[in-house]
Amino acid sequence: MPTPTDPIAALAGECFAKAVTTLARGHMLTPFGVSRSDAGVDRPEQFVVSKEGKIDIGESIEAALQWLEDEAPNADICMIVLDGYLSSEDGRMDAVVGRALSLKRQLMVEIALPYESAEDEEGLEFSDPQYRFSGVAADGAEIETVDVDAGAFDAAFRSAFAKYAPA
Repeated sequence: MPTPTDPIAALAGECFAKAVTTLARGHMLTPFGVSRSDAGVDRPEQFVVSKEGKIDIGESIEAALQWLEDEAPNADICMIVLDGYLSSEDGRMDAVVGRALSLKRQLMVEIALPYESAEDEEGLEFSDPQYRFSGVAADGAEIETVDVDAGAFDAAFRSAFAKYAPA
């Protein structure tokens, strides 16, 4: 049975598959975003801010966050993805991180997909995704009530990821 979070999870899975493909090919993952309308139309955006011929990652991330804030009222779902870090009790790990926002569904989801270099020739090893759900009102303010079936979200994320990730 579909849940209101399935479209968010599906877009997140697709975006993360693109990010993993980029990293697996040995390319730099610059921040990118996608907004999806109710009709299923995607508008991709790339955020590359250069200074003196070099990519300024901090400024590129700020541009992505600003785009997310500006685009959210106009789209059903907006998502940004970047190469970052996840802090845990084991320390700081490299991770593909993302933020999906749907004001219509009053939900923001932050996702981290930790990875490390493999010891063999396979390149990168990815761990299980981690999610943090929070409610968000139409004006962008955080709200307390969040009703998310985390298992269904994870299943939809993994299904979309498997569909678009490299074999």
